[in-house]
Amino acid sequence: MEEVIVSAPGKVILAGEHAVVYGEPALVATVGLRCRVKTRWIEKKQILIKDEYEDVSLARLAIEASLKKRNQLSEGVKVEISSELPIGGGLGSSAAMGTAIVWSLLKGYPEVLKDRVVKLVEDKQHKNSSGLDQAIVKEGGVMRYQRGTGFKKLKKKNWPEFLLIDSGKPVEGTGEMVAMVREKKRKYGEVFKRIGEISEQWQEKKIKENQRLLEEIGVVGGEAKKMIREIERIGGMAKISGAGGVKEGSGILLGFHEEIERLKRLVERKKWKYYQVKLGVEGVRYEKN
Repeated sequence: MEEVIVSAPGKVILAGEHAVVYGEPALVATVGLRCRVKTRWIEKKQILIKDEYEDVSLARLAIEASLKKRNQLSEGVKVEISSELPIGGGLGSSAAMGTAIVWSLLKGYPEVLKDRVVKLVEDKQHKNSSGLDQAIVKEGGVMRYQRGTGFKKLKKKNWPEFLLIDSGKPVEGTGEMVAMVREKKRKYGEVFKRIGEISEQWQEKKIKENQRLLEEIGVVGGEAKKMIREIERIGGMAKISGAGGVKEGSGILLGFHEEIERLKRLVERKKWKYYQVKLGVEGVRYEKN
């Protein structure tokens, strides 16, 4: 039986959190952390999932949706999943896994069909997904997204390395955080506008201002703020890279320093969990045919 291996990257939002909900542009990039899926057809009618990722329900959803499109629900398949992406950190872990599973089981099928199946999985997982995670995971690189105008892939550039620093998994879901901001959206009109401007003119040095704007709309918890102030004290900067969280953790922080080793030393001394990554890496790909 043919064995197929596919990998898909995670993503990070560089700018546009929350403001994108109100029509402002967002900037998103792939990160050098990947989810790998190995599939093999087996004779016995069953689905075997070896999942180091511990998200078997999502894996089964993606597998069953793919088998349905193949009209092969009666066949057996073995799926092995390993991922470098943390769950619930805002790095697109579900989109990476869903995409890798669908592409492995629908190898040889048109991309438009694969896209539809991944969207189906993402909608069931997130109720009504924007398609942002799915698009960047597939295409790779860096993309601009705005409601009404859709996606635009940006020209490749030499991105510096960043640290993705774990401030703790948020207790609140994305929907809860979006609803909390929506209650006061009239108050934050100018803030959303400025976040949109940062998305359009993004540079590493704008991370600090972007973070202050996110703090202004109240989506950053106390622990994350303390961590960010520590980073700023050594000349670096950091921001949340998702919907945020205020009760406990605020998810993954995008950390930058012109001397990245200085930031690494601080993070290691503080014993914060982190990942050193490159931005704009290749999207979904077949690792083995």
